[in-house]
Amino acid sequence: MNFVMLITVFGLRIWFLWNYRMGPTGIKHKSKTMSSNIRVNRICQYCQNEFEAKTTVTKYCSEKCGKAAYKAIKRREKMIASEVETKQVREKPLQDLKNKEILTVRQAASLLNCSAKTIYNLIGSGRIKAINLAERKTLIMRAQIDMLFESVVPEFDLRPTIKEKKVKIADAYHMAEIQLKYGISEKALYDLIKRNNIPKLAKGWHVYVPKDEIDRILGPIKI
Repeated sequence: MNFVMLITVFGLRIWFLWNYRMGPTGIKHKSKTMSSNIRVNRICQYCQNEFEAKTTVTKYCSEKCGKAAYKAIKRREKMIASEVETKQVREKPLQDLKNKEILTVRQAASLLNCSAKTIYNLIGSGRIKAINLAERKTLIMRAQIDMLFESVVPEFDLRPTIKEKKVKIADAYHMAEIQLKYGISEKALYDLIKRNNIPKLAKGWHVYVPKDEIDRILGPIKI
């Protein structure tokens, strides 16, 4: 009896597996572990040539391009590391100067990114105090360099001053008079006044401008 039951269970298992693989239509199911048959067109990130890829994330068209790209990335990383190291070596002397309390003229010039002559000029003008220990030995306290940036430098307006001309109503036109006399539009007249810096005087509803300025620019009226 046990033997018959064992044969029956074994037969049912074989039948179940057969139906699962073949399906109700009798067509064999593909295994989920099979490779995909997808084909997509992509651009190789190394040689920039178009190729047919099996996945949507493939970056290179061949193993050769993949290895070459890897070498290029490593080479670029080494170059960047070398540039950083070179920059640190170049900036180290400047960092050492910033930590010094007493500087020579050349060191002060390096710190301020200027010539030694400029430092001597600053010493001569009294803006930097220095000590002469010998004929060619001038020392400057670092605090003197810092004080250059703390002192307030007065600002000067180098633009030429223009005297503002006073407008007298007796010697002036109002805007409507100019438009009527010279046949000029309101906008063109305002642009003309602004462009030539003609002084104006607002009085009540009218704006007055000097007659001599308007006549000089617009010229005499032709009869």
